[in-house]
Amino acid sequence: MSGGEALWANRNFARLWAARVVSRFGSAISYVVLLWLTFAQTGSPLAVAYVVLAGFLPTVAIGVFSGAVVDRLDRRRVVLLSTLGRAVSMGALVLTLQLLGFQLVALLAANLLFSVFATFYGPASQALLPEIVRRGSLADANGLFESTEAVVGIAGNSLGGVLLVVLGAVPSLGIDAVAYLLAAVFVLLIGTVATAPPPTPALTKSPSVLAEVREGLRYLRGAVGLLEMTVLALVLNFLFAFVLTFLVVYSTVVLHGGPLLYAILEAVLAAGWGIGGLVVGRWRLTRYTGRLWVYSAFVQGVAVALLVVVPIPVIAVAMFAAFGVLSGVLNVAWLSTVQATVPERLQGRYLATDNMVSFAAIPVAQILGGVLIVTWGLSFTFLLAGIGSVAVGIAFLFVSEIRRVGYDPHAIRPSAPGAESAG
Repeated sequence: MSGGEALWANRNFARLWAARVVSRFGSAISYVVLLWLTFAQTGSPLAVAYVVLAGFLPTVAIGVFSGAVVDRLDRRRVVLLSTLGRAVSMGALVLTLQLLGFQLVALLAANLLFSVFATFYGPASQALLPEIVRRGSLADANGLFESTEAVVGIAGNSLGGVLLVVLGAVPSLGIDAVAYLLAAVFVLLIGTVATAPPPTPALTKSPSVLAEVREGLRYLRGAVGLLEMTVLALVLNFLFAFVLTFLVVYSTVVLHGGPLLYAILEAVLAAGWGIGGLVVGRWRLTRYTGRLWVYSAFVQGVAVALLVVVPIPVIAVAMFAAFGVLSGVLNVAWLSTVQATVPERLQGRYLATDNMVSFAAIPVAQILGGVLIVTWGLSFTFLLAGIGSVAVGIAFLFVSEIRRVGYDPHAIRPSAPGAESAG
């Protein structure tokens, strides 16, 4: 039985897959709708930045604590409650828009609450996967998640643009709320985790959440290669927040397109992401996880520069498709390596801490990007991101530990430099 066939025979995996795919469909619609609605109503790049900023603040503010909660509680229950919380958040926004019309403050508040629940959902769903599938199948499982979520993302992004024209913003956001309710049903159907390890004594002896947070931070400091990868992600996320946050502005002002062009760019980004995720397991790219991250800085920097030098819709579509492929490879390789090498009892804390640190600069970048665009123009801002990415790639060529991060899925006891064996 092939790896893919074995995964589909696992009912718990299939149900988690269904929950994540349905969630992705709804969020793909709402992402396009929220940003387009904000820019259409305000005409302000800074307003767009505020909306995206609200989506990242909880990760930075409470991310490290959410990881401790994920490791302390049943991960399936955390996934369920956070999914229901996102449904309620989006439903409240729909009701507010219907009764009061567009209110930027209300939209920001709803997105902030939505993101609080998402801060728990991400580490919980990622840490739940190695309890459901075996270590050698992690890359294939993550690749299936990435690819199918990408296909659904294409449909959701494209449908979001169509729904804006046909139905308007409020009904489109209502679809997102319903999608999360359906996803919660799939999570409820996940049964007892057959491959989950027994409870760890260290987990029950932890005196407090703060003690568990400190333990997670100590682990990350000791895993030098993984720590360097987190720092690299921090810098790259800062630079590419200039690009991805203001994609709606780029498609509208530079490419002179409408909502459909913006939706197409989001869709090809998602499509490339799915393709990139699928090849990781097939080509065993987790052996080169750290090196792939370093080399990607050069590729992405050049691609962003091309967006400025050749502002043509066809070129933009090709560049964002390439962004997607590379992002899919990097994300699946990193996540599979973490799931295979970080001790199971620490995975929630590691994943949440990594998210918190690697995303920490994004809120600053979103505000700074909006100021730069208003002051110097979008082309200058994009070019700055491209040059910065190449410079970061050069700097990390001289860092050795990050290039050793990875694992061979065929090895019996994979490990990452500086990381405790998952054993």
